[in-house]
Amino acid sequence: MNQSEVSKYAPAVLRFGLVFLFLWFGLSQIINPASWTAWVPEWVSSLPWISATSVVLLNGAFETIGGILLAIGFWTRWVALLLSLHLFLIAYEVGYNDIGVRDFALAITGIALSLFGPDRYTLD
Repeated sequence: MNQSEVSKYAPAVLRFGLVFLFLWFGLSQIINPASWTAWVPEWVSSLPWISATSVVLLNGAFETIGGILLAIGFWTRWVALLLSLHLFLIAYEVGYNDIGVRDFALAITGIALSLFGPDRYTLD
């Protein structure tokens, strides 16, 4: 195979890498929200109408639904952009450390996927 034959798979490989990421984290939060509440920002505790557990469950649902939409390739460009913005927010909240830098880099991969748009294996 030459370079152009292999490179046509790049967007799908990138997409499924992010699918794995969001499904793993999303389902982990839904299955065991108690182990994720420590990551909820402190300012959420000042909101009287939502608990840390609810924030984790909502975040898990958001990431799981986003992962599923990426997996089937439905609204690929917009879902990737939205999930990328979500990762930028997480990176900001976590701050400048190993986890924040990792999430920032993953957010950039989401932007790249959004720029690629639908690939040959999407429903788009």
